[in-house]
Amino acid sequence: MTPAVSGQQRPLQPGIIILGAGGVGNVAAQKAAMNNARLGKVTIASRTPAKAEAIRADILRRGNVEDASQPIEVATVDAMDAAAVASLIRRTGAGIMINVASNHTNLAVLEACLETGCAYLDTSVYEKPGEEFAPAPWYANYEWQMAERFSERGVTAVLSIGFDPGATNAFAAKAQKSYFDTIDSIDILDVNAGDHGRYFATNFNPVINLREIMEDVIYWQDGEFKIIPPHSRSLEYNFPKLGQHKLFSVGHDEMHSLYKHIPAKRIEFWMGFGERYLQVFETLYNLGLLSSQPVNVQGQHVAPLDLLAAVLPDPASLAEGYTGECCIGNLVRGQKDGRPREVFLHAFCDHEACFNEVGSQAISYTTGVPAVAAALCIADGSWDAKRMVNVEELDPDPFLAEMARQGIDWHVTDFGEQISDHRPSEHDTIYKLPQFARQNDG
Repeated sequence: MTPAVSGQQRPLQPGIIILGAGGVGNVAAQKAAMNNARLGKVTIASRTPAKAEAIRADILRRGNVEDASQPIEVATVDAMDAAAVASLIRRTGAGIMINVASNHTNLAVLEACLETGCAYLDTSVYEKPGEEFAPAPWYANYEWQMAERFSERGVTAVLSIGFDPGATNAFAAKAQKSYFDTIDSIDILDVNAGDHGRYFATNFNPVINLREIMEDVIYWQDGEFKIIPPHSRSLEYNFPKLGQHKLFSVGHDEMHSLYKHIPAKRIEFWMGFGERYLQVFETLYNLGLLSSQPVNVQGQHVAPLDLLAAVLPDPASLAEGYTGECCIGNLVRGQKDGRPREVFLHAFCDHEACFNEVGSQAISYTTGVPAVAAALCIADGSWDAKRMVNVEELDPDPFLAEMARQGIDWHVTDFGEQISDHRPSEHDTIYKLPQFARQNDG
């Protein structure tokens, strides 16, 4: 595409587009409207105008508008169409784009922002539809290939600024900046101790959620990526407030950039799963219902995973009646002033409180709030990098302060030299998923 600007980025314009009208889109739109004195006109854009209209109506009903003179608008756009997204940016005059549509759209929206000079944010790494077992590092497969063009044109792109990835990357940067001279390990721990009352549901996009826990696990150790079967490493951790939980090593976005920018010996992501979730997951997998390979059903070719996603509860529908809290944080070990140190940087989020404020559950809230906090940092210049960056490349302090102002406070438990005794345990694979998946690829 021929860029609308060359050399330096055009001056950042007031106005923001929230692209996507799911659960995270709702949170981002609500928070953007609550800060529209700084962000300017808010446009909620979606392929489904009824969803965007519903979010707009709820914002107005709740009175979540800081500056009533700034309009809250709705637009219809196909996020996979770069030209259409660029046209929307020009029509609205927006200076910032928060892409919370499917991560399949990342490349098209990045192209539109390059063409128009609009600052770009998203919440997860790009996934090519139908692609499985992508090679590490994931960002190098697509997004980083565009980095030079963003630098040449002076356009800001902040990749993966939800909570995990996103705030957890900022926690890693904060640990390096303020708490450690050298880092041995970063364990990113994610546990949801809430209860939505459904027999089985995913808290975000079912296709993405289920795929990330059935693919090979990739983590970073001793200067290289390690690949192991899913559910083959676990640990138990006693979380503040939430108590003891078992977590499994899961492949996740963070280490695919952290390894490059934070010199740690090991970086690993851990997620908690309840027994029922694992039992249902195993059954679905063994029946072939998690396959992304289309099958012929009465002349129609349908991927079982897409069909399953269509019948599972919409993650946005889980919010009402959801109780309990989640906790996400980085347990970091290393040395400071020649002595061992362990620090847990973390945040809590209460499902019911999120619903009362913006009509969402905590998983959507913890993704949407950091994206808007980052947009505010771009607007005030502290994160307007004028190039493509991952979160840990930026100063964590303005972002973490803004995230707290926007509703997600964060905490530091400093254990000092009292290093905890938890260790990842390796055992026989619970489910032989990688082999099964590859058999179905053919």
